[in-house]
Amino acid sequence: MSRVIDLTGQRFGMLTVLGRSEKTGSHVCWHCRCDCGKEVDVFAENLRRGHTVSCGCRRVLPYIGKRYGSLTVLEKTAETVRHGRARSPLWKFRCDCGNTVLVRLDSLTSGNIQSCGCQENEGKTEKMRQAAGYVEGTQTSKLLRILEYNRTAADEDMIGVTYDRHSRKWRASLRFQGVYHRFGSYNTPREAAQARREAEQEWFVEFLETYKARQEGSKE
Repeated sequence: MSRVIDLTGQRFGMLTVLGRSEKTGSHVCWHCRCDCGKEVDVFAENLRRGHTVSCGCRRVLPYIGKRYGSLTVLEKTAETVRHGRARSPLWKFRCDCGNTVLVRLDSLTSGNIQSCGCQENEGKTEKMRQAAGYVEGTQTSKLLRILEYNRTAADEDMIGVTYDRHSRKWRASLRFQGVYHRFGSYNTPREAAQARREAEQEWFVEFLETYKARQEGSKE
């Protein structure tokens, strides 16, 4: 039976041998501390032949901080997920949106995953908004409905024409792209309605005409 060579105190790559491992078996095993602070048991043969030079962090460290799309690698976790017949480790990533997710590393390196899912959701939301007729945050179909209603409505029933009981005046107003605009107070609903129609021409009609011209230009 060959004599066991004491490796205590010796360094192998990033590993420092602390002493003989308590593990028993046909192969000699040594308990080591990695430079990263983690302690592992390694077979003597793997240490001497250079097969094992760290606790595994050497394979991990090059990926820490690396970016894949909107995801930044934080750490390798102890969690795994079934992948075919084997189990693959999960890595923790931080997305630019602030979310943290666990993903297989190969899903990132292959380019299959670029974010925590926020980009896909944004894309779906944008498609839905386009389908609903949104342009630059404005729903064109809603503008058309307002214009059509106000075209035949009585002056006092127009959208954007209201009566103020305190001042006993008629007011004209308009909301466009999230901004509320007021166009003065008037003695009669007819005057307020006229101010509202002029505002619609300036804000709504010009916007719709520009959008229509842009669409026609893109088809050419």
